[in-house]
Amino acid sequence: MSEIDCDPLFEKREKLVMRLMPYVNKHGFSSLKMDDAAKYMDISKATMYKYFSSKTEIAECLIEKFVLYVSNQMLAEAPPTMSPEPLSQPSAEERKFYNESFARAFKLTVKLSFYLTDVLLQDLNATYPDLSVKLAQAVDLCKNKLADYFNSGIAIGVFYPINARIYLTQVDLVFRKLLDPKWLMLQNMTMKQALMDFYKMIKHQVFYEKWMDDDDSSIEAYFDALIAGMRAFD
Repeated sequence: MSEIDCDPLFEKREKLVMRLMPYVNKHGFSSLKMDDAAKYMDISKATMYKYFSSKTEIAECLIEKFVLYVSNQMLAEAPPTMSPEPLSQPSAEERKFYNESFARAFKLTVKLSFYLTDVLLQDLNATYPDLSVKLAQAVDLCKNKLADYFNSGIAIGVFYPINARIYLTQVDLVFRKLLDPKWLMLQNMTMKQALMDFYKMIKHQVFYEKWMDDDDSSIEAYFDALIAGMRAFD
């Protein structure tokens, strides 16, 4: 463990800055005032200045924390590449195994989209381009690992020969749309219904039929937790 990890000031700064995440996800950094930052951190402005000397320092701390999160935890959550051994007729256990690994990949793609909103990314690029590049590099490492996973599934005949990068972009764009309450209302759909239908559709796009497993209970539970977390996040 590094000295930084043991530094009480460092730990306090991290806890405080994470309280701003819901705000910057919705509004970015450019509109953030120091008075508002203190309010969302639930501390006085004088106390806040003991930890952060400027809005730039707040942005640096928050993005650095997220870069570490993506580079470490998210990267570890990505499923490993599949075995290069050729496969024939799958057993029920094999179908379950490959469908669970696909669910891991899908969850990770969704998590990236949920935390990195369009507003945050666009505002960060305009306001703090150096931080934007740093974050983009971390995210790209994560997406490269996901692409390697899908390419390995294609190589052994579990997945259709899809373009992994286009797949990741598709999930990202559609997921963002499914979070729009106005769009959901116009389609007369609940968010959970839309997410489940989208997940099932994606599975049919990716898997060869003989490798499909119809048990989606784990992803359904994940969506329940995600929606509950979104309400708390708001």
